[in-house]
Amino acid sequence: MHVSHIPPFLSLGTEEEEPENLFKSICGRPAVSTGIASGMEANVGQWPWQVSIRHGLLHVCAATLISQRWVLTVASCLRSKDTRKYGVLVGSLQVVGRPDSKTTIIPVSRIIPHPEFQENISSAIAVAELAYPVSFSPVILPICLPSSGVQLKNSTSCWVIGWSYSGIYQYRKPSYTLKELKVPLTDLQTCSDYYQKETLLHRVKPNISEARICSKLPEEQMDQCIGSRGDPLMCHVEDFWVLAGVVSWGLNCIRINEPRVYTNISFYKSWIEKSAISHTDFSSTPCLEVSGLPLVMLLPLIFLGLP
Repeated sequence: MHVSHIPPFLSLGTEEEEPENLFKSICGRPAVSTGIASGMEANVGQWPWQVSIRHGLLHVCAATLISQRWVLTVASCLRSKDTRKYGVLVGSLQVVGRPDSKTTIIPVSRIIPHPEFQENISSAIAVAELAYPVSFSPVILPICLPSSGVQLKNSTSCWVIGWSYSGIYQYRKPSYTLKELKVPLTDLQTCSDYYQKETLLHRVKPNISEARICSKLPEEQMDQCIGSRGDPLMCHVEDFWVLAGVVSWGLNCIRINEPRVYTNISFYKSWIEKSAISHTDFSSTPCLEVSGLPLVMLLPLIFLGLP
């Protein structure tokens, strides 16, 4: 077994990179990029930015790592102003039981909800600051944020991951291991038309606007129901992954034709940068050199099963 490439969080250069440039070179680029299968359980290292918001040892919601000290989720997952109630589990595919030696629960030190949350808008997002920065590794890496106002094409390869229900029946137990599902995007007009009809029947209508993204279930996997509050919608753009959206309310797994609606992260990019990224201390971002790298740091790459 050998490592065919050097993971992107290892610097190949001999000169020291600017920390912010280094961060941009590692976000959205997992150490493991093969073996992704729609509707199946995720493999170690495929989605290293997925984290779990905890209340004690209980999983509350998913969140996404966007820097060494900040995660992003929906504000309704962090209703309490007492940050001591929350922790963030990083580096794990499992959401039950106590963390093992390979995973860590980091306390939350600050919560910043978007102002929309004060208006009782269920799709409002929030960012949470960790008490101390994570150490990047093959199983802990940040995702990239999209450009402001980016318009994704319906043909863009997008995926949802989460620890939610699998199957169309709500009585089934949730998946305690992270699962992945490829979802085709659909245009906002089609999405709006669907909920316009539903409003007449059920008086329930999400606000479909440019601040939202819609997807549908793939026809061959109509029995899958992956995605609950805080779960990320991730799209592969060029050679990296971006956080396109987050699931802002629970899915109705019975109505398999119902479009899935996400909060559009690009619409809130400037607020995220102002609230979280501007507070990020890039000087603490690790810059590792391949030359002279201790064997103990290369072993995790081998055990991840890289070709």
